[in-house]
Amino acid sequence: MRLPLSLLACCAAASLDAQSNAERMANDHYTRSHDYDLIHQRIELSNFNWDSTSFDGQVATTLVARRAGLDSVILDAGAKLVLKSVTRAGGGTLRTGRHGDTLVVFLARPVAFGDTVRFTITYHGVVESGHGLTFISSEGRPHRPRQIWSQGEDDNNHLWFPTYDFPNDKMTWEVVATVPKGMTAVSNGRLLSDVLARDGSRTLDWLQDKPSATYLVSIIVAPLVKIHDAWRTIPVDYYVYHEDSALARPLFKITPDMIDTYSRLTGVAYPWAKYAQTTVADFFGGMENVSATTLVDWLPGPRDYQDRPWYPWILIPHELSHQWFGDYVTTENWANMWLNEGFAEFMPGQYWGQKLGTHAEQDYFLDEYDQFMQIDHDRRMPVAALGSNNIYPKGALVLEMLKRYLGDQRFWASVHRYLVDHAFANATTDDLRQAVLDATGENLDWFWDQWIYQAGYPEFVVTAKYDSSAATLTLVVQQTQQDSSKADSTGLRYTTPAAFRMPVTVRVGTAPGRGDVIARAQLSRRQDTIVVRDVKSPPTMVIFDDGNTILKRLTFDQPTAWLATQLRRDPDLWNRHWVIAQLGQRPGDTTAAAALAQAATGADYFLTRAGAAQALAAFPEGVALPPLQAAARDTAAQVRAAAIEALGNLGGDRAVALARQAWTSDSSDPVRAAAVVVLARGDSSARRALILQALRTPSYRDAVQTAAYRVIAQTGDTTMVDSVDARAGEHRFAAHVLAVLASRGNARALDLLVKRLDDERAYVRRWALEAFRFTLRRDIAQPKLQAVGAGLKFADTRQAAAELLQQWQQGGGGGGGGGDQ
Repeated sequence: MRLPLSLLACCAAASLDAQSNAERMANDHYTRSHDYDLIHQRIELSNFNWDSTSFDGQVATTLVARRAGLDSVILDAGAKLVLKSVTRAGGGTLRTGRHGDTLVVFLARPVAFGDTVRFTITYHGVVESGHGLTFISSEGRPHRPRQIWSQGEDDNNHLWFPTYDFPNDKMTWEVVATVPKGMTAVSNGRLLSDVLARDGSRTLDWLQDKPSATYLVSIIVAPLVKIHDAWRTIPVDYYVYHEDSALARPLFKITPDMIDTYSRLTGVAYPWAKYAQTTVADFFGGMENVSATTLVDWLPGPRDYQDRPWYPWILIPHELSHQWFGDYVTTENWANMWLNEGFAEFMPGQYWGQKLGTHAEQDYFLDEYDQFMQIDHDRRMPVAALGSNNIYPKGALVLEMLKRYLGDQRFWASVHRYLVDHAFANATTDDLRQAVLDATGENLDWFWDQWIYQAGYPEFVVTAKYDSSAATLTLVVQQTQQDSSKADSTGLRYTTPAAFRMPVTVRVGTAPGRGDVIARAQLSRRQDTIVVRDVKSPPTMVIFDDGNTILKRLTFDQPTAWLATQLRRDPDLWNRHWVIAQLGQRPGDTTAAAALAQAATGADYFLTRAGAAQALAAFPEGVALPPLQAAARDTAAQVRAAAIEALGNLGGDRAVALARQAWTSDSSDPVRAAAVVVLARGDSSARRALILQALRTPSYRDAVQTAAYRVIAQTGDTTMVDSVDARAGEHRFAAHVLAVLASRGNARALDLLVKRLDDERAYVRRWALEAFRFTLRRDIAQPKLQAVGAGLKFADTRQAAAELLQQWQQGGGGGGGGGDQ
């Protein structure tokens, strides 16, 4: 039986309100109990019906009793699943009981501890599309064949087949799917058979013969073409729509090399029978179903790779790494989910570092840092906590920090030990700590306590004083982070350490020919003092945390000359990023301008050049324009886009001319999108024609069109209302722009948005209602929806509108803010 989380820790020694987050995690408070071991399930599916979002199913279950006298088996099974029969092996019907999503199968007789139980459930499956299974119809839209895909994580697979739907039990399984003519089915493991019937239907039998968690069982039904590849003897297959077949290999061809790199780094060869990547519509990104990853159908074209699209840079390597971290070794419970997602977010940085060098790795983690800071600002939580909001970027950053602390050899030995010790099984956060201890002999309980079980990060305020007579540089390092979180209703409070303990390195530049002076120290208090000795000439730069080994926020007021020297000499991208931010706050300083100009045009990595170009937007035109003109011709599209954006902030005829040139001739969609914004701001007379042209310009992920929509929303241009509405069936963003204009008082925009709630196309109605939920000001959206909801033409939209109104009345449902966009 599924119990509320508050009842799951009956064995905890202390009362809940006295337990810290670390104690709850250590006591396995969040792991679900059950009295059997799920061994194998054979799942048969047929008669898929898109209109009723239904199918026929049969699940044969094998399990082993974990207690004496087991007389019933409690499974998770969606309330919409219509049971036809439950029979035991050898014949005979078994009695059942149901309550919500819980199914109880009463055995014919009690069985002994360790006995094997087998029974088969035959049922008619009905789902609410998007819950467990998603049924997608073409709806007359391009690049959208009819299809079905599953999504199990966290606990949605029981909505389409009865199972134990929690990660702490692993099984093998078989999926046998009969699909309509012209379609195929992709599932986990190896394909045992593919039988074509006379009516054109196909029955495919997939066997996952190594155990994994039930949330990773998957099925995709769609008209797909398979592009075959391999890693050693392991099949590596890419399933895409027929129209995308030419795009598949250029995108996915890096996969075998990624498999090879991950196998080498972890010391664990890819553990599954195959690796498939299948693209589907309306997916949120990617899902690491064991040996059969599901991915969104946003395949880049040949032109798009210059802009380093997210798909190959992050999505493919992230989902692949889950085959080790999440599928091979799986979190014991969802409170330890960072073990899955933190590693999966960490590993792409390791791959790109191996392939493209240290700067690529630092580039990757700099982006993770920016994401982490935004998430932590919104709500501060530990990475190891139930419902943690920061398992992705902070998880990755903590692992990168751990690698820096241990060094490559000790770190990967620890990862190998973790994987081997928990192969095809489950793990908790403390299991990883134990693996480090076993592999290296070092107990990092202090590291786990402050970085994983507690929240926050150190906020350093550093001051420096040079004493020429003593040849010393003294740094006073204060940690100013505050522990201000409040306890929740259970008494749990996520604490932030008053002082983080970490080693730190300080690098001091001195006069030419004297070299750098390096000092190492241990930070452990709210205020530490570091004395750097043998500094025999005035410092030319001072780098606190040389190599960026600590996740932190840094305040360190320095002379501009020191910062300029560091920008020129420091190889670390985070440190450069920090220096650029400091220099960007000094627009009247010619030394700062010169340093940024040199970096924007001459730095050895494009990200530094782009950051410096962005910072120059705050400087006077006379000093900023020449380097920005040069940066607008950079070989890297990211630098050109940054330069165009900065020129737009400077304004002037030259900025408009350069933006017009970029709009008409640049090959990069993001650069052209930046040019649209600059031209719309700088040339109001031509704005309408430009925006209309941009709305008609196809681009990867609609980058150019989205820029045009943003201009309309930001300028509040009501003359574009009808043009936006005309595209309500092409772009989801159009409805949101109407909502922004309506929020600013445009009655026609509101009327058109309301009319879209009765559009003949279901997806347009969904987009319009999304705009009501998320973008239209609540004080406009709620009364308008109350007024029109009951009279809407289509039942699905009436129901969705009623549900949204109910959520609003209960204080939820999201809130629009269109007036501020």
